[in-house]
Amino acid sequence: MMSRRIKGMSRLGLMSLLIAIGVGASLGLKIGPHYMNHQTIKELIADLTADEVKAGRPALMQTLRKRFKINALYDLEPEKIVEYKRERGTVSVRVDYEIREHLAGNVYVLLDFD
Repeated sequence: MMSRRIKGMSRLGLMSLLIAIGVGASLGLKIGPHYMNHQTIKELIADLTADEVKAGRPALMQTLRKRFKINALYDLEPEKIVEYKRERGTVSVRVDYEIREHLAGNVYVLLDFD
């Protein structure tokens, strides 16, 4: 009978795997909530009625401020991230903003939402 020795992962391989899992988890925990907030904002904009949009910019911003507060979006202000345009009888509402998130040391990640 042939003797077969099963070889496992080396210590270096195990350390590399643990570091990769740690970095991935860290990124997910730091960046994930921003993507969830952006999805909530997109849903808030999509749920606006035609009357709310046509009421004008001040009324729209007040409505969005209330909805942001209800949905716990305290770090974002509708006046700074929502663009409101009225042209030839049509109204467009667009969201455009950036978030800079600190990862570690002097490493940051820039998230650009549009």
